[in-house]
Amino acid sequence: MTRIFWRAWALFLAVAWITIALACREKQVPVEELYTTRMLALSFLQRNQLPEAESSFKKLTKLAPDDPLGYADLGLTYLQAGRYKEAESQLDRARKLDPSSTEVRLALAKVYYLTGRSADARALLEQMRRDSTRNARVLYALAELEARKNDRASTRAYIDRLRGVVAVAPANLAVRLKLVDAFVRHGDADSAVQQLEEVRRIPPEPPKEARAYLDSAIQLLRAGKLPLARTAVDHLIGVIETSAPYQASLEDVKWNDNPISGRAVLSFAPKYFISLRAAGKQATGVEAKFTDATDEAGLAGVAPPAGAAPSTASSAGAPIAAIAVGDVDGDGTDDLFTSTWSAAAGKSIAHLYRVQGGFVRDGTERAKISLPNGASFATFVDYDNDGWLDLFAIGGEGRGHLFRNRGDGTFEDVTAKAGVGDVKGGSKAIFVDLDHDGDLDLLLVGKGPATVYRNNLDGTFTDATASLGLAGLIGAHDVVYGDFDGDGRIDLFAATDHGPILMHNGSSQRFTDVTATSGLAISGGLRTAAVGDYNNDGFLDLFVVSASGEPSLWLNKGDGTFTRDNRSSAVISRLRITAGSAKFVDYDNDGWLDLVVGSVSPHGNESGLYLLRNDGSGRFVDRSAVIPATVRAAGVSAIAVSDADDDGDEDLWLIDGSGAPRFLRNDFGNNHLSLNVELKGLRNGSGKNNAFGIGARLEVRAGEIYQTRVATDRVTHFGLGLHLKADVLRVEWPNGVPQTLYFPGSDESVVEREMLKGSCALAYTWDGKRFRFVTDAMWRSALGMPLGLMAGGAMSAFAAAGASQEYVRIPGEALQPRDGRYVLQLTEELWETAYADEVKLVAVDHPDSVDVFVDERFVPPHSRRSTAAARRTIRAPAHRGAVGDGIRRRSEARRGRSPRFRRRLRRRAIRPAGSREAAPFPGRPARAAAVSDRRPR
Repeated sequence: MTRIFWRAWALFLAVAWITIALACREKQVPVEELYTTRMLALSFLQRNQLPEAESSFKKLTKLAPDDPLGYADLGLTYLQAGRYKEAESQLDRARKLDPSSTEVRLALAKVYYLTGRSADARALLEQMRRDSTRNARVLYALAELEARKNDRASTRAYIDRLRGVVAVAPANLAVRLKLVDAFVRHGDADSAVQQLEEVRRIPPEPPKEARAYLDSAIQLLRAGKLPLARTAVDHLIGVIETSAPYQASLEDVKWNDNPISGRAVLSFAPKYFISLRAAGKQATGVEAKFTDATDEAGLAGVAPPAGAAPSTASSAGAPIAAIAVGDVDGDGTDDLFTSTWSAAAGKSIAHLYRVQGGFVRDGTERAKISLPNGASFATFVDYDNDGWLDLFAIGGEGRGHLFRNRGDGTFEDVTAKAGVGDVKGGSKAIFVDLDHDGDLDLLLVGKGPATVYRNNLDGTFTDATASLGLAGLIGAHDVVYGDFDGDGRIDLFAATDHGPILMHNGSSQRFTDVTATSGLAISGGLRTAAVGDYNNDGFLDLFVVSASGEPSLWLNKGDGTFTRDNRSSAVISRLRITAGSAKFVDYDNDGWLDLVVGSVSPHGNESGLYLLRNDGSGRFVDRSAVIPATVRAAGVSAIAVSDADDDGDEDLWLIDGSGAPRFLRNDFGNNHLSLNVELKGLRNGSGKNNAFGIGARLEVRAGEIYQTRVATDRVTHFGLGLHLKADVLRVEWPNGVPQTLYFPGSDESVVEREMLKGSCALAYTWDGKRFRFVTDAMWRSALGMPLGLMAGGAMSAFAAAGASQEYVRIPGEALQPRDGRYVLQLTEELWETAYADEVKLVAVDHPDSVDVFVDERFVPPHSRRSTAAARRTIRAPAHRGAVGDGIRRRSEARRGRSPRFRRRLRRRAIRPAGSREAAPFPGRPARAAAVSDRRPR
């Protein structure tokens, strides 16, 4: 009886426990509590307060027992503390919950290695490599395992592993230098030189003190002096490895040997549990919101005291203030420049803050940036293409200031040398490659006429306003850019006192006002403009605000013309904005551009900062309530966007109505994952791309989501919605070269891919309507280059005298007079020097039944100008047997046919050959010549 009683009681307890457990499981923990708990734990971990971090992460595992995040973070905490057994236990639990997690398996492999199980670590890493061949961390970890051995075979394997990392992460400075070091120690001088040349080419430019070692190492390696070269390489690495770009690139791939105090935890962690619990519309009802983290970030005290009002204000009623974001130290996080009102000083004061993890540190004094009157406008720009962001500001006194980034954390004032001190009344500036020559030009707009300073890429600028056709751009308050008509060239849209102005960039490096035919029927003046493809159709759309405060949206039809979009009129009509700023931003990472609009002086009870969320169809709904009411009430005159805390969503930096800076941290915007793209143009590549690819067109496909952006900053951000990663990323560089990456990582650095557009100069002629491509030219310009180089010895031949003289055929219809002159243009698309000492036009009058033939043989002896009578048509002799007859029949059947090419390839098509009666080659018996005037259909 007792036994039955206890069995019954045990059964009752089991049922009760299961019931309670199920009931508890159904009760979901608020996402805010999960987020707060984890953020607190991370702050402890970053300050090396490991016991407190352990306690907080344990709490997280109790709040979310089925989520791998808490166990993974707890395992990393134990790993840092050297408690390897406990670390392995927690990481194993995380791996069981998420077997595919790369970060968890990497940490687990590290535990295996640190506990003497190198074989297990290698096996796990090899499995991960097979699962994902593009993961740089996995490949680098395998390389580090090879580096622990000292035998020659392991050295070669180490080099091969590093090559694999470079193939996946070509912009990674640290890996390239490690590869250089390995090549030098292995005695492979040529490969070391190749990698050092890449270090020289990929931005940013090495520190000044490192350049001498870089040049010396290359010279010594080419001379075969390996011992001396090794010393130079050691010095080079010693200098560069202390720089922020090196440390940031190493952080992207490194596999730590030991627990490191304050090391950031898993890169996927801030997003994971929110993604599971909040897919789609957030099961808990929680959506992305902004938190005023100004004081927490370290900007407390910068804001003016309550009641303090600036005595100096802009024409719009806002105080003289400015804000800009950009990575000035190369650590991968955008830093902050502000110029804010100081009641004590009675003027605007400039500050440069270094940003890390959402916190700021004042670095103004060290940076040596001097703006005695503060700034009314500022922007970061790499004007000299060295890969370091410089600073341009319009001072409170109304003059321009250009500060060059030395790459060591300091700036030098180069305003006088550059010649940009006179902004001619400009109040806003943009840097963009207006003439598509590979550097960023300066466009200034304001109450008066616009001013364009063309970049000479020698540290100086030249006024080119008239030559570019922009002298008529007058009274502009705002200006944005993008390729609106899809012709591959940057166009301009300006919001002026007289209404909208759309300037089309023509092929002759001159802008034309096409407003009248653009469909932009907006009466009255405009104050603010923003550009972005908010309906995801691949074309750049516009948001504008009129002088009376009326906002409107304009959809691009795809040909550079626009139509008004009234679908969101009920929402945006409630906004009354007299001045301020507007930005397209995907604040919730759903893959659709939202809109943030700031107003300097709100009307009545309306707020001064609006957030319009894209509902996924190009329509907007008001979500301003997710911004703190105190911030909305203060008004906003300037907005800057960056991921300040590196958590995968975009935060906001503001200048409020009092002239004070504010930081709005985006919380829960990383419910969806994102992709950040950083473009890197080669420093001595084609010369037609600027260092950060500003003006490039970027397209991303993630499942059903297709997005298009124009690169305007160092990093371009894409939300991915419910997708874990993008399927494809396509970049169309400013020089027109496309580049495609499949399944890019969450932070993708895209290095410009060199593509040779031809092997010689190209000849263009004016045909009466436009310039047309005629032919390749200068084939024979060998300039003394040996012919048959690969044969060597006596088999080599050198170009004969007059080898650079040649004739090319230009059809008569391709060359027509232009203003009484024949215009012929020769262009060189490669990065080499071409010489053309003399160009002559020779007219050949001939009956239409006779073709003109030009002997284009490359090898000597070269033909002289001559005429010859045509002989009989030469046919290929018949061959005995079915094979010979079959070849001839197929050849004759195809005679005269033209291959069909896709549209993109037509301009590069080679003219097909056909049989023609031909004049004999000079000095030789008559034979057959294959020429044709046919073009691909």
